Amino acid sequence: MTYEELKNQKYFDVNLHYSINEVAILAPSLDAFGSVEPIVTISKVEPFNYHPRDYRDTVLDLEDWQEAVKSAQELAMTPLNERGKAINHNWIKKAQRTLQGILGRG
Repeated sequence: MTYEELKNQKYFDVNLHYSINEVAILAPSLDAFGSVEPIVTISKVEPFNYHPRDYRDTVLDLEDWQEAVKSAQELAMTPLNERGKAINHNWIKKAQRTLQGILGRG
């Protein structure tokens, strides 16, 4: 599985930039603030390294959590060089163009 395939799953919210070394599958929290909680984190730098987290503080049921863990395991078992690169968002490209314009290299 690649990062792109994980990101394109329609059932889960995936944060490819959760931290410098981790990707996270997120779920809406049960709190009143509308926040999200990580239910599984997957290492970007160590193969076979993923950590399921407690899902009981989220709106997920057991079957959905198991599916998220299964997807995380599939990504963790994929060699690091075959996972692809993290998805760049458009704001990064716009910022680069703006900076180049400011520096006179536009």
